[in-house]
Amino acid sequence: MDFSGNNNYRSKKMLQRIKSLPWVRSLSRTGALFLRSKTGLVSIIVLLSYVVIAVFAGYIAPYSPTAIDLAQRQLPPSFKHLFGTDYFGHDVFSQIVFAVRLDLELAFLAVTIGYTIGVLAGIFAGYTGKFTDNAVMRVMDVFLAFPVLIFAVAIAIVVGEGFWAIVIAVSVTSIPGFSRIARSAILVTKNELYVTAAISQGASKAHILFRHVLPAAISPTIVFYALGLGSAILLSSGLSFLGVGIQPPTPELGAMIYQPFFYSELTDWWLVVFPGIFIVVIVIAFNMMGDTLREVTDVTLRR
Repeated sequence: MDFSGNNNYRSKKMLQRIKSLPWVRSLSRTGALFLRSKTGLVSIIVLLSYVVIAVFAGYIAPYSPTAIDLAQRQLPPSFKHLFGTDYFGHDVFSQIVFAVRLDLELAFLAVTIGYTIGVLAGIFAGYTGKFTDNAVMRVMDVFLAFPVLIFAVAIAIVVGEGFWAIVIAVSVTSIPGFSRIARSAILVTKNELYVTAAISQGASKAHILFRHVLPAAISPTIVFYALGLGSAILLSSGLSFLGVGIQPPTPELGAMIYQPFFYSELTDWWLVVFPGIFIVVIVIAFNMMGDTLREVTDVTLRR
């Protein structure tokens, strides 16, 4: 018997079934629309460039980011040191390469934690309603009552300086935004006719939640997730600039901008300009990606 032919037939049938799933068709359509957008394509190219820099930082950087060479300190950009050197003789280009890796790790980890907690809290509040909804939303209102930067600085001071201080500070400050968006989507979805029809047919709460309600809440929060990555980069850089985040000699873009104000002279422009450019470019790329996702997922904007 030809078992290979049967296996190929089963594989094709399984692939067809997967492609016919609603969420797979929706994802494919969204991806195609995203890549057709010039803004989305540019954002993907820029972000992939940053990812390549982060992954291959050890191969791209010509020098160690923490190696001190006092004989080469405060040198302007040249062929030997593309972005110059700082007060301690660190090669600025090498530091930026490793700082990009660290900032991407901070942003993705912090926003993912905030996204998970915030979306689950919003779904729970919106779906259960009544007392639970009021209790969860009042807690979120307390978080929103504080200015984001001041709240993040307070959290970082309490937790302590370092990587996890920034992760916790950024994730906590991002929870209310995700929670409110997920709750709003749930409140609209749970009153839709198809949800009412499922309830009348005796569908369980778990079936309704995971089959109908949860997919509707994920779509708008994904857009906010992309925008939140840019905000996380800015916030983490701001915390390091204020001295409550990543500490020297670990390279971080915000801490690198802070350094010349403390160690060097303000005439060493390359110590501020080059890290600042990398921050601005990646934040703009994340914002462009978020705006494009909003355009391709919102039917009214596509019209």
